[in-house]
Amino acid sequence: MTPRLKTTIQIDFETKKFLQKYGRKGETYDEIILRLIKNYEKRMFMEEQYKILDASEDWISLDELK
Repeated sequence: MTPRLKTTIQIDFETKKFLQKYGRKGETYDEIILRLIKNYEKRMFMEEQYKILDASEDWISLDELK
């Protein structure tokens, strides 16, 4: 496996505190950031799917089926 390249980025102290707050024990800053990005991407994907469903007139909600 090819080693992953590393870089250094500067972040504000408040951002570092945020990452520490949302990090899990033993998790690196890289792992925290990747997890947050993946969660964001999933959320954006789901929001887009809900928009598509809302725009479609062919769908009936489960509440309407009762």
